[in-house]
Amino acid sequence: MKYIVSDANLIDVERGCAVEKHRDIVVDGGKIVRICAHGEADKDGCKVIDASGKFVVPGLINAHVHLFGTGMPSKILGGGSAQQKVLAFVKTKLGAKVLSALVASSAKKQLLSGVTTVRTVGDFYGSDIALKRKTDAGKGGAKGLRMLVSGMAITVPGGHGAGTFARTSDTVDGLVALVDETVAEGADLVKICVTGGVMDAKKRGEPGEVKMTFEQVKAVCDRAHALGKKVAAHVQSTEGVRIAALGGVDTIEHGAAPDEESVKAIKERGGAFVVTYSPALPFARLSPDVTKMNEMCKFNSEIVLQGMSAGAKAAFVAGIDVGLGTDASCPFCTQYNTWREVVYVDKMLGVGAAKALEIATIGNARVLGIDAVTGSVAEGKSADLLILKGDPLEDLRALRDIDGMMAQGRYIKRPRPSKMKNIEAQLDELAEEL
Repeated sequence: MKYIVSDANLIDVERGCAVEKHRDIVVDGGKIVRICAHGEADKDGCKVIDASGKFVVPGLINAHVHLFGTGMPSKILGGGSAQQKVLAFVKTKLGAKVLSALVASSAKKQLLSGVTTVRTVGDFYGSDIALKRKTDAGKGGAKGLRMLVSGMAITVPGGHGAGTFARTSDTVDGLVALVDETVAEGADLVKICVTGGVMDAKKRGEPGEVKMTFEQVKAVCDRAHALGKKVAAHVQSTEGVRIAALGGVDTIEHGAAPDEESVKAIKERGGAFVVTYSPALPFARLSPDVTKMNEMCKFNSEIVLQGMSAGAKAAFVAGIDVGLGTDASCPFCTQYNTWREVVYVDKMLGVGAAKALEIATIGNARVLGIDAVTGSVAEGKSADLLILKGDPLEDLRALRDIDGMMAQGRYIKRPRPSKMKNIEAQLDELAEEL
């Protein structure tokens, strides 16, 4: 179907978020074919979408997502027998159906919250890859959502995600074989876990204990690059950043304060830092009684929070791209709150609304290597856009009040994902303190 988004205030994220008033955006075949002054476009055969007084921005890109959870706090995430029972169930025929439905629901919520592209970085047993095939075929509630998927992550025994969303090997040859297996299954990228994380840390003050060696990381990166795939790495310590950067990783996920050699390596490779404030802030600033995490987790989360900011700021200074993602599925990281991550980036890094919006759109598109396809509202690009009632440059919270949206040309009027009121209340209270 052919559309005209009529009389919009278009925010150009490729020109410092300049606002172009009274613009008509013509969409045909899922692409933006013309942008012109209001009234210049031929309306014959078009469905007209009135955007008078509204603001049009690119669809949000969530560059760090897991689709296997809702964001509801649970002690199951900390491991133990309860977690093992859940994992055993997922491997059954019924469990596989439940997982498939959960992942599909999560993707739909991402879409209905204004996200038009997700990069998933660790799934259970290829569930994201299966959903992508369905979505790319134009089927299901998430049709229109662009998905870049890693399948299961790769790490060593005892590494972050081992036994859940990550497969393991303790040899270089075994890790390389896992890269081959992952790519053969249909992964768009490879995700590795170089260090531990907050929820699996064993010591107070050490949330990013190094798990993978330089040799292991380099072997994985060399093989992935030979197959034409980028490598994203879970990293939460300075030494972990160093091993990842020198080993060939393309994106540092979460991050920590880097040394000069790490910054140089990432810059020369054209890599990026991808921040994820959505789990770190609640873990660090909310009571463990609320998050269902222990005091050590709270303490370590503050370390991760500060390290993440240090990494992003070092990247800015060096001219390295910074992206963002929500780490959805972690406690308090719902599938519908990417707009909050945009706000967090503004608050924690002090970059301003325009820069935060740029990072969430064309910036993330550059990080993922898809900026020629999406990330801005421009002629020739995919019709991925949001029609907002308010001006996000005045208040980024306008990103949650979507009047209409398009995802690869699929028009959705007034998208409204279901939400968890208790989590929303806690996050709203946390936001007031930033």
